[in-house]
Amino acid sequence: MYWIIALLIVLPACFAVFQPPLIVQFLENKTYDFRFIMRGERDPGPEVVIVGIDEQSLEHIGRWPWPRATLSKLLQKMAEQEPAVIGVDILFSEPELSQGEVSLRQIQDVLQQKQILDADLQGVIQRLQSEASPDQQLGRVLLDYAHAVLPIGMLMDHPEDKTHVLQDALFDFSFMMVKEEAYQRPFWARQSLLPVDDVLDGVASLGHVFTSYDQDGVIRWEPLYVKMGSAEADELYIPSFGLEVARHYIGLDKQNMQLLAGSAVVLDDYVMSTDITGRVLINFLGHARTFKTISAYDVMQGKEHILKDKIVMLGMTALGTTDIHVTPFSRIPGVEKQAAVIENILHRNFMVKEEFTKIFTAAFIVLGAIFLVLLLPRTKAWVSAVCSVLLLIVYMVGTQYLFVYQRLWVDLMVPSGAILFLYTTMIGYRFFKEEAHSRKIRSMFSSYTTKKVVDELLEHPELALLGGTNREVTVMFSDVRSFTTFCESRTPEEVIASLNEFLSEMTDVIFAWDGTLDKFVGDEIMAFWGAPAVQEDHAALAFCCSLGMMDKITEMKKDWVSRGLEPMDIGVGLNSGNVVVGNIGCEGKKMDYTIIGDTVNLGARVEAITREYNDYLIITEFTWERLQPYLTEDTNGTYSIILPQGGFEQVHVRPLEEVKVKGKDKLVMIYEVAKESWGTPKPKT
Repeated sequence: MYWIIALLIVLPACFAVFQPPLIVQFLENKTYDFRFIMRGERDPGPEVVIVGIDEQSLEHIGRWPWPRATLSKLLQKMAEQEPAVIGVDILFSEPELSQGEVSLRQIQDVLQQKQILDADLQGVIQRLQSEASPDQQLGRVLLDYAHAVLPIGMLMDHPEDKTHVLQDALFDFSFMMVKEEAYQRPFWARQSLLPVDDVLDGVASLGHVFTSYDQDGVIRWEPLYVKMGSAEADELYIPSFGLEVARHYIGLDKQNMQLLAGSAVVLDDYVMSTDITGRVLINFLGHARTFKTISAYDVMQGKEHILKDKIVMLGMTALGTTDIHVTPFSRIPGVEKQAAVIENILHRNFMVKEEFTKIFTAAFIVLGAIFLVLLLPRTKAWVSAVCSVLLLIVYMVGTQYLFVYQRLWVDLMVPSGAILFLYTTMIGYRFFKEEAHSRKIRSMFSSYTTKKVVDELLEHPELALLGGTNREVTVMFSDVRSFTTFCESRTPEEVIASLNEFLSEMTDVIFAWDGTLDKFVGDEIMAFWGAPAVQEDHAALAFCCSLGMMDKITEMKKDWVSRGLEPMDIGVGLNSGNVVVGNIGCEGKKMDYTIIGDTVNLGARVEAITREYNDYLIITEFTWERLQPYLTEDTNGTYSIILPQGGFEQVHVRPLEEVKVKGKDKLVMIYEVAKESWGTPKPKT
């Protein structure tokens, strides 16, 4: 049996190594970040200096954005110190008109209207416009310096999009030597945000500043190129901003930089291996301000003279600016991320994630499983525990060594998790017999009406204890409208038959939407979503179930009328929030798996309010807030909800009013939900 357990764990673990699901990728990324923190900060080389537009600069020079005349003076001051290259991490995609330009254009228009604008006067006006133009002034500064690299903003899209715009200027700044690999999947851009023409005329080169974020919003990778164009037109590969700055610093012509799209970028004799999308792993140096950073204001005042022969990166560093990125260490300005990429290129020390490491990882899982299978049945529990811990420590220390000294990212989450899970599973099998355990749990909870609860408790036996845990859920209450009046005109047998038919159909709908049926209280139904199994979309499931219940009762009413029976109406209330969920009662005698808390009380109150407003379905602001990711507004008050099980439905939603909950001071907004197919409920009697 131990070999079977090992096989059942090792096979999925090896599969997760080669085809990791999203959750595994997320957790592995976090271990990658932790390894950076364990490594600690490292010193940057002397090549890069950051001129930061910081709080001091904004305080003395003015709030951002600065006029281009101010930036021209700053760049002129920087150029006077003769840096090797200046990387300006600022977009200049929109023209700027000075007041002088505006006045000259007005004068020109007046002279043209009066037909007194001759060629000489036209030339004078054009010369004055050129001198007054902030864009041309900035372009002249850049042209005089001749070693400035500017960024290109990228509007990303899918390559099949037919709206791609490929500006002619991009041909001068793209890779010239390109070889496309068979298996490549580059990032595509449908349009670029180039500097305005007057500024563009003075730049030495351009590079894209598209940033690739992982699913958790952290930057770990840098795309060294972005593809532009479409299959029906020309296609270009645009190098990254940091790559172009590094190339100019090295003094390498563009003809000597080669792109092997999908595998590598070759810069002189340095082969930078990439993944199939063209990304490299950034070897971050540390927290913000790891690089030598000086204030732009100090440069303007002539207080700093350390830029000679340096790579100077100009960008925003002030707190509260939008150009802030999250790295494994901390939040840093975008210009410092670019500096890290440049440092990695110059020192040839990008992090590496090679495919062969997956074979090494899978081999460790298999060998570790064999070791545990041979060890556990033959040793005492504490001996096997110590050996298992030592095995994990050896692996973790080994991966950290490779990370720090070889810059190699070897997976940690799946191997360590597999060994740990394998150990705990085998120990559990050693001390507990699965069949006896299942019988005990099923006997203890035989009074539960849903198989789902029992299955959850079998998987997590700790839930079988008295008490509970905090959980966010959506609770639903449903009640038959005017049920007392309905009962007075019928025999008990008719009442029970109609009620059983109603409850059976409603229960089917609840289970169809993965709800947990809590209880029946006469004609009232209580159900909830989000427990015992965690359901991130619990509000959407509960909402769709409520719509389904109303659709079902509408069908049932037609059937009752056709059979000569009095139809029943219902009211439904939904609320979302935190509750205490667990087994409540007397241990060994009677326990109920249920939820308690203010969220439940408010849900019951909302259902009761349906009678006051003569509505079928009312939800609280808390449920409405959690429904937003699943709703799209078609027209004012009409929404389409994307069903978790596929398709969509249209509903009408309107706010009613804020109501006061008993025992609470804060008012709660409630919303009415309706569909035309439901008709109008019977008024309260």
